[in-house]
Amino acid sequence: MKCRCFWSTGFRPQSSRRGFTLVELLVVIAIIGVMVGLLLPAVQAAREAARRMQCSNNLKQILLATLNYESVYKALPSGPVDGDPFAITAGGAPNPAGKDYATGTTCCRSANRTGWSAQYRILPFMEAQNIYDVGQDALPIWPVVANASRENDVARSLVSTYYCPSRRSPTGYNNTSRFGRTDYAGCAGFYHGPINSTDPFIPIAPLGAPALGTRTEANGGWKRGRSGAITWGGFNKQRIMSDLKDGTTMSIVFAEKALNNLEHGLDGGDNERWNNAGWDECVVRWHFPPKSDKETLAPNRDLPNPTTNWNRHFGSSHPGGLHAAFGDGSVRFFTFNVDATTWMNLCICDDGQIIDVSTL
Repeated sequence: MKCRCFWSTGFRPQSSRRGFTLVELLVVIAIIGVMVGLLLPAVQAAREAARRMQCSNNLKQILLATLNYESVYKALPSGPVDGDPFAITAGGAPNPAGKDYATGTTCCRSANRTGWSAQYRILPFMEAQNIYDVGQDALPIWPVVANASRENDVARSLVSTYYCPSRRSPTGYNNTSRFGRTDYAGCAGFYHGPINSTDPFIPIAPLGAPALGTRTEANGGWKRGRSGAITWGGFNKQRIMSDLKDGTTMSIVFAEKALNNLEHGLDGGDNERWNNAGWDECVVRWHFPPKSDKETLAPNRDLPNPTTNWNRHFGSSHPGGLHAAFGDGSVRFFTFNVDATTWMNLCICDDGQIIDVSTL
């Protein structure tokens, strides 16, 4: 009889696999949390860098369209007007009440599309002829008739190039109208008066000057030595390139506008149609030092009748600075702590101040 022999290995068979203990699992989760915490700022920074690049490209398109407009019409696009220099009543009689700058009180949009924004005028030069063609010529009747020149239909067209991706996607405001806005404003030069409409503070000279109405010639970009590249369009004259006497490399044409984070579609610089806001902070800004959106003044909406505030300075939603587009075709990024006098000189196109752009 044969003997069956078994040799013991000294090990007992395992009946089941050993799992993670609670402590080990918590350690792994903690490590993953630390790694995510380390990576998240880098991811956010990368995304913001991409948004900044897109914003810069938006301004570049706006600027190239402006320069192409100038090449065709031999003048820069005019800024908007309120009412119309040749305003008439519904019966066809002259209406002085609708002649903007005659009294400086006509508000708050143009009677027809001849007085719409520079942002509207350049549309054919940025592959948006279809949107431009929605607008129609109409008699300059004042008070303005409903949907004059099809202003509402144009306003509902959301031009993606006019929205900074760091601030918002293309958005229409008001529940029923859904009118679009713009995050880029034309540079109107020097503003005589306070930085904000609800704050009486006026900087001391040279950054400030005694207050004049927004709808006055001095604040319309036409005052010699304090002029802007984008001007009020009702004088039957236009800004030509030779008017940029400081040089195209030192004259801002468009830049990002400041807008409080809580005031999208509401703020005095964001409450009107992008195509027909009149001479308004929605589409033009002035020389004051730029600010981050987080530092921008906003009205107290908790009050029974909050006062709308009009911010008159440039700014942005980007961390650290904003983009500005110049007459030479360049787009440059400036920090919010840019020298205030230097920024003012760049906003004014004929103050005779020569700036070494290589130092900016």
